[in-house]
Amino acid sequence: MTRQSQSLSRLPFRPLLLAALLAVCTSAHAADTCSFASAGSAINFPPLDPSVSATLTAFMDVQIKCTNATNVPTWSFSGANGDTPLRMKHATQNAYIPYTVAANLVGGSGSTKTWRVTGTVLGANYQDGLVGSYSDILSATVLP
Repeated sequence: MTRQSQSLSRLPFRPLLLAALLAVCTSAHAADTCSFASAGSAINFPPLDPSVSATLTAFMDVQIKCTNATNVPTWSFSGANGDTPLRMKHATQNAYIPYTVAANLVGGSGSTKTWRVTGTVLGANYQDGLVGSYSDILSATVLP
């Protein structure tokens, strides 16, 4: 490896995960529905530095409104660049960085609850990756 390529490999990555929150979802019981009460946004990871290769997380909060206030909705996620695993694609190259996503209840009362959607990138998954910007479009579906 040349000195120039060594210095390039230590530049930070710029990952961005766009969350497209989808759906008004209904259950088998027509009276039970859930919908997104707030719009999705970007989940911006801090720059991924391959010389450190630490596990990094980023999050966004979203509100879900369910007609049955006792429902704990089930979340599922899919990505524009693959679902198993979810992965961000390099802006110009055919290179990917896998990530995981989880949704956890953080608060709220009545029928509207706040959920934190957290994305995680393991250091080992970007340690040898190409330098540049990475992104994915994440879709979430909520079922009552």
